[in-house]
Amino acid sequence: MKPSILLITMMTAISGTMIVLTSSHWLTVWIGFEMNTLAIIPILMKKSNPRAIEASTKYFLTQATASMILMMGIAINLLYSGQWTLSETLHP
Repeated sequence: MKPSILLITMMTAISGTMIVLTSSHWLTVWIGFEMNTLAIIPILMKKSNPRAIEASTKYFLTQATASMILMMGIAINLLYSGQWTLSETLHP
């Protein structure tokens, strides 16, 4: 992997983490998690051997399932509270 591509993927992973940590909206949390996923998969596939491909496939399937569960939880939270913000859900 070229150093410039590695730098871009690392910066995407860092910015996705910063978005998750600083967001006050459920949708931006989900977007940050997806940015991390899209940045980590090329890093896992840096070596082109069967184990790296298997690891990245397993990571993708696990993260896709977790993303689906998170979105379902967000939708249920929206249904009950009517709010997308994180600050309103902390105080019942």
